Amino acid sequence: MNLILELALELNMKIPIIILNWNGVEDTLECMESIFAQTYTDYVVYLLDNGSEGNDTEILTEKYGTHPKVELILASKNHGFTLGNNLILEEYILPNSDYEYVVLLNNDTTVPEDWLENLLHSAQTYQADMVACKMVNYYNRKRMDNAGHKMLNTAEVIPLGYAESVEAWNTPHENMGACAGAALYAVPMLCDIGIFDEYFNTGYEDAELGMRANILGYKSIFEPSAVVYHKESQSVSKIMNYEYLLKIQLNIFYSYFKLMPAFSLWLNLPSLLFKYLSILIIDVIFIRPKFLKIMLHAMYRTLFTERKKILNARHNFQRKHRPISALKLQRKMEFFLWFDIKRFVKYVILRRKTEFERY
Repeated sequence: MNLILELALELNMKIPIIILNWNGVEDTLECMESIFAQTYTDYVVYLLDNGSEGNDTEILTEKYGTHPKVELILASKNHGFTLGNNLILEEYILPNSDYEYVVLLNNDTTVPEDWLENLLHSAQTYQADMVACKMVNYYNRKRMDNAGHKMLNTAEVIPLGYAESVEAWNTPHENMGACAGAALYAVPMLCDIGIFDEYFNTGYEDAELGMRANILGYKSIFEPSAVVYHKESQSVSKIMNYEYLLKIQLNIFYSYFKLMPAFSLWLNLPSLLFKYLSILIIDVIFIRPKFLKIMLHAMYRTLFTERKKILNARHNFQRKHRPISALKLQRKMEFFLWFDIKRFVKYVILRRKTEFERY
């Protein structure tokens, strides 16, 4: 074992791992078995059953009710991802001065035996406040699932690496945050900047947290040796409806206008206006009434229905915290245009060409 981990063991650095289960006990059992095989053994799993139906609670209680490495918490209802994690963070993690880090892990994952060791090693080597794992497709292990986040100067926080070759993601680098399905967070950072914003339910809460942390000067790293095999939940495809897509866009606008310093807002305003005007024009030209309606609805709700909520959140954030300089923040963001041109070609032109060729 390396010197850093030997020191961690000497300091009795216990690592809490939070896992939520909701009607997925078979996945959870497989995930837990992979955790029990870790080379770094000074950990405790906070396992929350999020109001599952059926016999999940009975199975989990029988397996882990008295397990020395598991704190089993049974909720009477489904709190969702955001509130479920916040309940554990507020009740068990942040008040515990012995915890330097906390790890969040989806229940539909498995991890190699050196995962936790490598995750801790990365956090200490790079003095990182967030570490994004190398999330790999469970069923096709040559393909990536997630390598953390990057941020465009026009608001969006973009997942990195999806469906790309795993060989393209073998180098540690700084990013704009981690996917909370497999991430390490420094507890002192969470005590300072806060935990997940409960504006969100399940989705984008990790993007906003990573954005918030970076704006306040905290460091996020992608660690390729901390591999996680993710089954990529199919539930999202089942709810890919109007309300879901609308909520995604509202989340983007909420996070940006809540967190972005005033000078950065003005600096990026031309890009923001150009981009969203272009989106509206593209939706008209390519006859995409559903997406046109979603964008107009999101703009209306942001400017009118949810304006007071956003302004209150912004005021509370700005009152408590001092962001990094606008120049440093601008360097952390990627200019939107080239990214969006590639996205436009991929998802609009090529998709329409493929659909045309079918006939």
